[in-house]
Amino acid sequence: MRRFGYYWKEGFRNIFKHGFMSIAAVLIMIACLILTGTVTLIAYNIDLSIVELQQSNEIVVWIDDSLTTREARSLGSQFDRIDNIATIEFIDRDEALEDYRQQLGDDADILEDFSSDNNPLRNSFVFTLRDPALADETIQQIEAVEGADDVRADEAVIARLMQIQNVFNIVALAMVVGLAVISVFIISNTVKLAMFARREEISIQKIVGATNWFIRWPFVIEGMVLGLLAGGLAFLAEWALYTEMFN
Repeated sequence: MRRFGYYWKEGFRNIFKHGFMSIAAVLIMIACLILTGTVTLIAYNIDLSIVELQQSNEIVVWIDDSLTTREARSLGSQFDRIDNIATIEFIDRDEALEDYRQQLGDDADILEDFSSDNNPLRNSFVFTLRDPALADETIQQIEAVEGADDVRADEAVIARLMQIQNVFNIVALAMVVGLAVISVFIISNTVKLAMFARREEISIQKIVGATNWFIRWPFVIEGMVLGLLAGGLAFLAEWALYTEMFN
């Protein structure tokens, strides 16, 4: 216990004794952690945005004109059995016609000849998917439902978004790994400089018979304390930066 206390005492003494090197080590670690953390958070948020774009991409299914609105609506129970469908919305043809009139505004007169009896629009369903990667399989399952007349899906857009996501994930991973390697290299060189600055102190300890671990433990404790301090400060700085950027 006495030796353990000595290690901690020497570790803290070295921090204050070599204050300039300690401050330099902490600042370098903070800079490396903030840089790596910022790239990681940006990559994570961009990936989430791509996923949201994929999931918001809608599939529209028009129902056969021979089915009444009630019969068309009842198809929702069959579509609901398809596992990959996240949300289902039924669009009534009469409501769609009225919405179209409102969108046209002053030009709505061109639709005055149309009513529920001769509505040119069709009943439809709008779907969003849980996993865009299974879009082709899901579309085949939708088309297999009797009464589904026509399916409109931007399969090319879904495929392109997935391609962008895969490429971005590879680039982001490479950047994070590269920054991590650079951070370790910079921090290791900082530690080597600190050891070099104390070479005389270490030589004296070796001369009087100190073991390798007797010499190492104060440095291990010093590095642990400086690492925890730098990690805590970097976390607070990253938290403040992230909150400021996304609020």
